[in-house]
Amino acid sequence: MTKQITTRPQLDIERAKNRFAMSDVVRRHVKLRKTGHEYVGLCPFHDENTPSFRVNDAKGLFHCFGCGASGDVIDFIRHVEGRSFVEAVCELLDEDGLPEATPQDRGKAERRDRADRAAAILAAQAEWHEARSIIGTPAEHYLRLRGIFGDMPPTVRFGRVPLWRNKKTGADGRRLPALLLGAQDHTGKIVGVQHVFLTEDGQKAPIANPKLSLGQVRGCAVRLAPPARRIILIEGPEDGLTMRQRVQRAPVWITLGTGMMPFVELPPEVEHVTLAGDNNAPGRAAVAKAMEEYQRQGRTVDAIFPPPAFEDWNDELRGIEMTPPSPA
Repeated sequence: MTKQITTRPQLDIERAKNRFAMSDVVRRHVKLRKTGHEYVGLCPFHDENTPSFRVNDAKGLFHCFGCGASGDVIDFIRHVEGRSFVEAVCELLDEDGLPEATPQDRGKAERRDRADRAAAILAAQAEWHEARSIIGTPAEHYLRLRGIFGDMPPTVRFGRVPLWRNKKTGADGRRLPALLLGAQDHTGKIVGVQHVFLTEDGQKAPIANPKLSLGQVRGCAVRLAPPARRIILIEGPEDGLTMRQRVQRAPVWITLGTGMMPFVELPPEVEHVTLAGDNNAPGRAAVAKAMEEYQRQGRTVDAIFPPPAFEDWNDELRGIEMTPPSPA
């Protein structure tokens, strides 16, 4: 969008937000593909090779699970084009090259979104019901290779799950062994599952994206212990299980994504949150955003990071140091 910006005495912000489908605006800058009820593509705000940028037309929102960038269509225009808030609103109001979204379009998208989400949660719950203990499975070997031992909490299981599903036909892809993590909502109910796809000998599967989720993940956490006054929030399953093994005094909950850290819906009994972040830019940005959010909720918040030589907590456990940058 390079249209000349006009001025107007009063900006209709809601109309600017709702004139167009979010995906139509975004795809002028990002190549998107449809996946379920959302669109996915490479994030325009940070370098990545695996798409982690998602757009939801029903909600009119974008979110990147890699760097944590999120917002509505005005936020997107501001950041991707370097506009001010007023300039972004005016640009959307003046735009005449995109089909306008009608109230009927938005209502249909919202109904489809609700139905898709409900179906995904049911599929995740069915998959979780069929899963079993990791003892004697490739998942157990996978964790042992990462220095993680001992009994696993009930939110960690093993299953053989399909690489893909077609929600219209019911068909699915070949099944691979996988470490399964049960994502719980604020009531403690399992509403989503994250898969870590594996080989039969316990290695991470050699596929483009060995970690995929089914059902609801945003706002949820994999609880490695019941709620308590103080908990530790951490990004990934390997890091979470490492922290659980290391720190016995506090429950560890896994957010299933760096960008998810600020959005966990915590039960009221949680008063103190320790954010265990990764030693990289997205990890520190997510911790900063999460700290602001949980402090806003009236909770006590602090943060911890691995020693400078290590990128994450499991790397520290295994003694795998970060490779220093090559001299220019």
